[in-house]
Amino acid sequence: MFIINTCFKRQLLNGIIVGFLFTPYAYAGLNKWVDEDGQVHYGDRVPSKYLRKEHSLLNEQGVTLRTSEAHKTEKEQTESQKKQKLEAAENKKRLIASRKKALRDRVLLDTFTTENDLMIARDARLDSIDSQISLSETLIKNDETKLSNIKGRIDSIEKTGRVAPENLHNEIISVGRQLENNYAFIEDKNNEREELVETFNQDVKRFRQLQKEKREARKKLLEQQ
Repeated sequence: MFIINTCFKRQLLNGIIVGFLFTPYAYAGLNKWVDEDGQVHYGDRVPSKYLRKEHSLLNEQGVTLRTSEAHKTEKEQTESQKKQKLEAAENKKRLIASRKKALRDRVLLDTFTTENDLMIARDARLDSIDSQISLSETLIKNDETKLSNIKGRIDSIEKTGRVAPENLHNEIISVGRQLENNYAFIEDKNNEREELVETFNQDVKRFRQLQKEKREARKKLLEQQ
């Protein structure tokens, strides 16, 4: 690659600018571009073959006024657009998270006065979930007893050489589905319980921090008065 000596480059640039100053028309700026060999060129107009490459416009003192970036290839444009979309999605995600956090902070401060209020609310929610789990466990015991009785009836009938009625087999299927649903319900509620405990633990920590910030802000305000 051809590299122009700094001193020579300055002399060349000054000479070109002086030449332009003494031309009969007004100075419209000096263009600078680099060819395929890395050689720097100056002129009043950028050749068309270099317009799609990076080039700059200089003022009378040789200071860059603006730089036109090189045109991107179709692949580069696609990658750039993809990158911009990803950045926009990340920014949107951060904004949503920030707004949710601010909203949650406001709800905490508006809803609860003390940390004990948070504990009371947590225990009430947990009691509700525990009651639902307990009810489902009772239903499961009843259905298991019912299922056992139906199977016993079918066995008794078949031992006599008769065919058990179809409705008994249908009852087994129905009760089995109820058992599956109740087991799944209990699993969901146990997961909900764990998430609730974790959420309230985080809320307690955040509430303490918010209360601390409020006290510090109030103290600072009193000191300024």
